[in-house]
Amino acid sequence: MSKKKADQGLLVLWGGFTSPLDREAKDDFFVIRLWDSGDLINAVFEHYDELDEELRAELPLKRIWMLVREE
Repeated sequence: MSKKKADQGLLVLWGGFTSPLDREAKDDFFVIRLWDSGDLINAVFEHYDELDEELRAELPLKRIWMLVREE
């Protein structure tokens, strides 16, 4: 972040985080955020319709509906 002179950063780690990294990031909550694969996928699903058409063409997803059995 300092090389790019960024005030904030997002670090996405597909395999998750170690405990020391997680603790350190909590100390810098307003400076850096940590996302794992689930966070990234959830953000894509939540905001997919808002993405630029060109980006959606690069990541073509199709919404499907299905019944869920209530417990």
